[in-house]
Amino acid sequence: MADFETSKSESSDSFLPQDVREYGKKEYWDRRYEEEDSFEWFKGYDSFRDLVLQNVKKTDKILMLGCGNSPLSADMYHDGFHHITNIDYSSTCIDRMTHKYADMTDMTWLEMDARKLTFPNESFDVVLEKGTLDAFMVTEKDPWTVSEETARFVEQVLQEVSRVLCPGGRFISISFAQPHFRIPLYANDEYRWSVQTHKFGDCFHFFFYIMEQGGTLTQQQREQADRFFHPPDVDVMPVLLSDSEEDFLRRIQISPPPTSPV
Repeated sequence: MADFETSKSESSDSFLPQDVREYGKKEYWDRRYEEEDSFEWFKGYDSFRDLVLQNVKKTDKILMLGCGNSPLSADMYHDGFHHITNIDYSSTCIDRMTHKYADMTDMTWLEMDARKLTFPNESFDVVLEKGTLDAFMVTEKDPWTVSEETARFVEQVLQEVSRVLCPGGRFISISFAQPHFRIPLYANDEYRWSVQTHKFGDCFHFFFYIMEQGGTLTQQQREQADRFFHPPDVDVMPVLLSDSEEDFLRRIQISPPPTSPV
């Protein structure tokens, strides 16, 4: 197997923002890309290469959504995936990556907002994002509820992804978000795709979501999405303890069972 640039990054601690809301600002990324050469979110290509080979053909037209300065596109290029279009909304990133990988002539680098793709309908066999959606969702304080602003952002991106996918095309999303938090965002009949989940990693698992255009959602996924966005109203009755009841609960002791005589 080829030796991919999967762990190459500079000291990322120096680029950590003071406020996580900075991750959602273009100005933050422009400043970071001016100084940082390379950074890999989560695991590198080697960690999920088998899943890519199972779901992506070498001849596929691939769109890398929010490429950043990750070596992922270059790793895949070295592995035989040459038809890759990389987009990022940071012009600084695109300029640096265009220069850095100028020898990979079949790859293209374009400044573009993932919410407003300028490609015609059905342009790509595969759209791949790794950590792009996670970066814009990092400000969410409760994984069980997504703010209206974030939900709208994700919806705009997914609508565009669905539009540019060819029939039978795959949207691959690589994330640290567990299925019960992420599937509800993907499980929408409007996108006209099925949703499958794989995981990779050792002690800490990451998730490899595959949405296939033309597929259908399961009823369980639809219900999961509905519960996520429309949780049932639950009336919680307060339980008041009298002083004597509270004192009784405090005195409860759990003792080990008696041992049997030998």
